Amino acid sequence: MKIRIIGAVGSGKTQLAQQLSLKYGIPVTSLDDLNWIRSTHGDRHRTPEARAILLNKIVSQDDWLIEGVQYRYGRETFADADVIYFKDVSHWRNLYYLVKRYLKNRLTNGPQQYANLRIFLKWEHNFRVKERV
Repeated sequence: MKIRIIGAVGSGKTQLAQQLSLKYGIPVTSLDDLNWIRSTHGDRHRTPEARAILLNKIVSQDDWLIEGVQYRYGRETFADADVIYFKDVSHWRNLYYLVKRYLKNRLTNGPQQYANLRIFLKWEHNFRVKERV
């Protein structure tokens, strides 16, 4: 089975992906992990070519579960998917999730990528205004 999950940042895509992964026994691929090279010194973008190689390797498999807000690259995942989930939570619920994630991160010294709430609010707004359609 090929499953694609999309929605705004903080909408619950990863949580849904983890639940579906357990149910169907399919490993989850996050487009964030294809987009970023994580480092303690700061995250760096992969090149579009490097992302494409990684994504093509995944979509060539019989079963995959891909989650991520990114729509600009990886559009073939939508055509190839057997099931597409669109996490379309309300703006206020999404803001609640983002603030909750931010506060949890602050209290636990969590991953550096969650330390800047302003960036996530901007991404959520851009998704809702530009990419959602």
